[in-house]
Amino acid sequence: MITTKLITLAEIQAYKQISSSVFLDKLNEIILETQFNDLQPLLGERLFLAILDDQATYADLLNGSTYTYNGITYTNYGLKSVIAHYVYARYAMFGDLIDNPFGITSKLNLNESKPIDYAFKKNLFNNNKQTAYNYWLNVEKFLIRTKEPLFNCGVGRVNNTFKMTNIR
Repeated sequence: MITTKLITLAEIQAYKQISSSVFLDKLNEIILETQFNDLQPLLGERLFLAILDDQATYADLLNGSTYTYNGITYTNYGLKSVIAHYVYARYAMFGDLIDNPFGITSKLNLNESKPIDYAFKKNLFNNNKQTAYNYWLNVEKFLIRTKEPLFNCGVGRVNNTFKMTNIR
């Protein structure tokens, strides 16, 4: 069971506008799901577990850094930028779903707010997943160029596009 979180609410807020009064139990659940479902396939199991075990060793990978490759200085935006956008995508889509004695419900406050419709939530979800993946491509180049020994280039490649066809 994974219980180590690689990002905090404050670190997510550096990338995305998210309330400081968010329900932390739900956000922490989403962070752990994101790490397992979105991050682990990209990094591969060995590197993912090594990062969970020793975040200090992987500080440049997590927080971002500059590095030189073939005489050119590049910027690594860091895994936290990837995680923040994946977390926000899941939070936007599923953050209002709360389990209670009557089943899973959507938390509403109709006196001062109006729930957004599913299509808008889905667009937010997809846009943030795409942004996360674009940040990932930057981080992946860092891993390849710095020859991270635990990274299996391409093994965790996630197809981030889909095609719909009409079946008759």
